[in-house]
Amino acid sequence: MATALNPPGEPEGRATVGASALLLETRVGSLIKESRYRYPKVQISPRQLSIGAAATAVRDGELDLALVHGDFIGNESDPPGVVVERLPDLEVLPVGSVSLVDAVDRRAALASVKVLAVDPDCASHQVLVTALREVYGIDPQVIEAGSMGGARELARAGYGIAMLPAESVGPESEGYGGLTMLPGLPRVRLGVRAMWLGPEMAVGAVSAVREVAIRVGRERQPQAA
Repeated sequence: MATALNPPGEPEGRATVGASALLLETRVGSLIKESRYRYPKVQISPRQLSIGAAATAVRDGELDLALVHGDFIGNESDPPGVVVERLPDLEVLPVGSVSLVDAVDRRAALASVKVLAVDPDCASHQVLVTALREVYGIDPQVIEAGSMGGARELARAGYGIAMLPAESVGPESEGYGGLTMLPGLPRVRLGVRAMWLGPEMAVGAVSAVREVAIRVGRERQPQAA
């Protein structure tokens, strides 16, 4: 009877997926769409989470799967109690308003804006702070933007600069949707990882969503020329 109600190869159920802010916008939408197409009986409940809280949320059963970017803060090794799988990297770049690039005195223009942090645990905005200090002699103020959308709009308005995935701010040919990449500042490749309790603890829905998450990440990787 159980086999008849749930045929092999047809996962079903609900998977709660937490993602860091950058991944929530750039990959989770595609994850939901692809999962819906491949596994119509699987439902995904997405949540935004901070990188530092991901492992605990998975261990405590609050999340079935966590997708995070960047290194684990203060810990070079994998967090205990969860399975960690490496996914394709996410590239982020420094963006700001066009006026920052067109400014006659670029240093003065950059000194007048803030560094916008989407996730306080993400290392990318610290890379930006270090570059501003070393290249322009600026010690910028860092403020939390709260979300990808908030960082994008504040940067577009000229209030700050942020490290954002290129795919989230528009095509380069269109000026990144009113933003521009800031020359002289570094692009950063952030490691992406999936965390879960492992196959022996996961229901079929979780394993299915994990497989799709790996596929979505690979499809977003830039192709070699």
